[in-house]
Amino acid sequence: MKRVALFLLLCACDRSTPKESPVAVADPKQAAAAHDAKQWKRCAELWLAVAATTKGEAMAAPLYDAACCQAQGGDLDDAFATLDRAIATGLDDPAIQNDPDLAPLRADRRWPALLARVAELRAKSEAAVGNPALRDTLLAMERDDQAAREAEEPQTDGVDARTTEALKAIVAKHGWPGKSLVGKDGAHAAWLIVQHSRDFAFQKQCLEMLEIAVAQGEAQAVEHAYLSDRVAVNEGKPQRWGTQFDKANKPYPIEDVAHVDEWRKAIGLSTLADYERFLRERAAP
Repeated sequence: MKRVALFLLLCACDRSTPKESPVAVADPKQAAAAHDAKQWKRCAELWLAVAATTKGEAMAAPLYDAACCQAQGGDLDDAFATLDRAIATGLDDPAIQNDPDLAPLRADRRWPALLARVAELRAKSEAAVGNPALRDTLLAMERDDQAAREAEEPQTDGVDARTTEALKAIVAKHGWPGKSLVGKDGAHAAWLIVQHSRDFAFQKQCLEMLEIAVAQGEAQAVEHAYLSDRVAVNEGKPQRWGTQFDKANKPYPIEDVAHVDEWRKAIGLSTLADYERFLRERAAP
């Protein structure tokens, strides 16, 4: 089962009521808790509710988690149908073949064909990467970034300094590393590194390049929004999309509160109130 950490922050929400369960609330924390408690039916309903609040590639992760719960609960037909939906939205993770949550599906005659579809999608995605070696470098940098933050005693200063300098060299040579050059995961890794950088001048430089990359379809608008808000907050200016919060989980000043949800929806973000609720629940013991 995937635990959609970054997805939870960047999920694209439209607040529609999920058809799969009229009473399910789109709450990833509750879904994960239901999985841990082996409440398989509820777990699946909750992840499907999360998926119903997303669009595009962001649907793949919660659909995958729903399928894991369905498989564990013995609903094999539903699990295969949900995995079909996940693959259609871009699921190409080869780890699917070893996920213990999907073990009940492996004896089914449909399993080999499903794995073949995932492998084909992965091959197409990797074949489209212009610079595989650079992609690998960025993904390794991302792993270092996340490991430093997930450690029992996080030590991020040194890692952030190293990854910032490495990204500076990449940008100087290649410009902003977009999807065509390093794949969608490599491009996302580049954004994550600059988002965590302590070099504010470099962040502002990258923001200009990222804006162009978004216009060219080489980067995600939501990533531009997060970096734009980070730069604004660092400069003591109000943020536009309300993505940056203080240690008390309160948003830094916002440019136009009356229109912030409209702007957030335009790039696929949940309402500000929903995002605040998510942050509070994530911080709860």
